[in-house]
Amino acid sequence: MVLLVIDIKQAIANIAWITLFISLFLIAYRILVRRMKSGQIEKKLYLTLHPIEKDPALGVVPIFMEMNTPMNVEVSVFSTDDSIHKVIEHKTYKKGGNIIQFDTRNFENGFYFYQAKTENQKTRKLIEIRN
Repeated sequence: MVLLVIDIKQAIANIAWITLFISLFLIAYRILVRRMKSGQIEKKLYLTLHPIEKDPALGVVPIFMEMNTPMNVEVSVFSTDDSIHKVIEHKTYKKGGNIIQFDTRNFENGFYFYQAKTENQKTRKLIEIRN
């Protein structure tokens, strides 16, 4: 009978130590995750520029971009050798999806980049224009 009491006390002590170590591990893990997260990019400060669906582009094509907050964005097109650079629109766009109509007939056939530029980022996509 005495052995049974000692085993129960020892089991309770072991459970308490295990619980303490698990609690300390979880606290250390949460501190580590917070430190690693502090250097992450806030997605709300950036936009997503989608590829143009028509390839090659012909006539008027939509440029679609999404953002999580309203942003001032400059949308431009330039040639791959940077000899041509034209700003299509420069304004504050609303939260959510935004579509800009781009008339490719103002450009000669060839490869170009279209770009969305904000205070925090510059995103480019390649487009082939064939009119």
